[in-house]
Amino acid sequence: MRSATSYFNGPLYRKTLARFWPLWALWGVGWLFLIPLNMLNTYFDRYASTTPQRRLMDMAAYLPDMLAPGVFLAAFFAILCAMAVFGYLYNSRSACWTHALPMRREALFTTQYLAGLSFLLLPQAAVAVLTVGIELSFLPMEHWGAALSALGTWLLAQSGICLFFFSFAAFCAMFTGHILALPAFYFILNALASVLWFLVDALLSEFYFGYAGISGMLAVTEYLTPVRALQQAVDWWPAHQDSPSYLQSPGTIAVYAAIGVGLALIALYVYRRRHVETAGDVVSVALVRPLFKYGVAFCSGLALGMFTAAFFGRSDLPVLIPCILFWTVIGYFAAEMLLKKSFRVFKAWKGGAVMTGVMLALCLVCFLDLFGMVERVPSPGRVEYVDVTISMGYPYDSGANLTGLIHDPAQIERITALHQAIVDNRDDLEYRRHDSEGDYTSAYLTYHLSNGSEVRRRYRSIPFHSGDTDTPGTVAYAMAQLTGDRELVAKAYDFDGFLRNARLTSAYVEAYDKHGQYDRAYVEDWRQELWDAMRQDFDEGTIGVRWLFEYSEEYKANRYDAGLYFVATLDSDETEGYTMEVTPGYSSGPKSEPQQSLGVTLTPNARRTLAVLDQTGIWEKGYSLTPSGQGD
Repeated sequence: MRSATSYFNGPLYRKTLARFWPLWALWGVGWLFLIPLNMLNTYFDRYASTTPQRRLMDMAAYLPDMLAPGVFLAAFFAILCAMAVFGYLYNSRSACWTHALPMRREALFTTQYLAGLSFLLLPQAAVAVLTVGIELSFLPMEHWGAALSALGTWLLAQSGICLFFFSFAAFCAMFTGHILALPAFYFILNALASVLWFLVDALLSEFYFGYAGISGMLAVTEYLTPVRALQQAVDWWPAHQDSPSYLQSPGTIAVYAAIGVGLALIALYVYRRRHVETAGDVVSVALVRPLFKYGVAFCSGLALGMFTAAFFGRSDLPVLIPCILFWTVIGYFAAEMLLKKSFRVFKAWKGGAVMTGVMLALCLVCFLDLFGMVERVPSPGRVEYVDVTISMGYPYDSGANLTGLIHDPAQIERITALHQAIVDNRDDLEYRRHDSEGDYTSAYLTYHLSNGSEVRRRYRSIPFHSGDTDTPGTVAYAMAQLTGDRELVAKAYDFDGFLRNARLTSAYVEAYDKHGQYDRAYVEDWRQELWDAMRQDFDEGTIGVRWLFEYSEEYKANRYDAGLYFVATLDSDETEGYTMEVTPGYSSGPKSEPQQSLGVTLTPNARRTLAVLDQTGIWEKGYSLTPSGQGD
């Protein structure tokens, strides 16, 4: 009768556990201090102001917060465990001796894999048992359910994280025959998706004028970067009123744990076909060697090529492309040296030439814009709405930038006209950059099209000339049309949104006082009258007027070096969960209530606003309206 195939060897498993006990002991002691001993320390704290049970319950409820550092700890210890249990693969003598044992490769791999995984899981289970004992001993019975539920969440999630990272480390271990290459491959592959996208994104931003990324790619690369994806998934939201406690994304943890099982099976498949003679090789699988070689050439070409160009302060394409090609060649032959363990690698020049040609073709495709990315401006009729951030000229008050969603077809047409003018005049922009009679604008555009797709563009410091404001098709003309649209200017000031779910609580004027100092004068008792007068003046076009050129005489003659500011406090219904931040345009009230401010530059023609200011009596206090440029 045929004997059954064994996939596990108990003595080898126990021998591995005993041999590497310092590793799993260190892992266990670390968690011992982080959870059960920390709980006891918190419970017996003599200087705390709350009761011991309350402190212990709070800590037990927030136990899944330990998952955040647990992700990094698991990623680090997993590679150490893999290096320990699979270390025999990286020395010819130990590899030959181990594989001469009367065991099938399936049994060898499974036993070592389970031993390494046990290094991580068994200490965690022991820590969980000790924690259960502490919670049952010191907590009232009515709190057992919540405490044990939080502990179970931590144990399951941390175990799934450990399963993935150790399986990934075991997977990497099968493709190399060098002990130092294993951690290098492990950490590089963990971050490979983000690094590759960073390099490609940086390359495209150099080649494509206005490039602002590809929609959705950042989310994809974050999900393909295990540490980042799991770090976001383990955010713990404790119980609040009627809402239960929950992890941010337990599904992500489950998916990565399932991927870990799949990686373990792939690692077993590779291990069965791995040659013992590859011990000492950087890459032990012949099929993967070309991928390693060309991957190193590609990454080194992009990373070091762009770094070299930036180091010399030259990002222009005639310098960038040769730098990329040079480092591609260097990376190719460096990878060839690692694979052959020899400096005599120049006979492989054909592969280097092919890789250099591929990189040159990639650069030329981008340089020539064969896909028409730079010139693509969506037709206004196909745009559902556009998310914009556009510089609206001068003065520097709350209307300096137009930010928000634009749905009106006429306004969308003005924005696409500006976009088209920027694209059509891109070759002339460098000439205009040092124009003494010009200025600059910036436009960040995200079009949401009727077919569900997005078009994103980002243009920084786009120059335009004062003599082009009456010339259709120029950037100056398009900007003049944009800043002349009073509805868009009102959107820039956000008059409607300022008092939505908020109440007007204060007003003040910033102007020069009798000592020549720019100071603040509060006119809170007149805040509503000033708001109404300012809105009427804005509707008449005498305040809130935007100007394209800061040093024009017309601009200086039509404003004061003074501003009128309003402060609104958010309603209580809108402040729940509100986090105060120190940001421009926001301030903190007497009780740290969330507040927002809006400022408008005063002008000589704003007769209604100036009339109300006359009634406030601030001019009798020594404040004055100084024409622009005369207050310095």
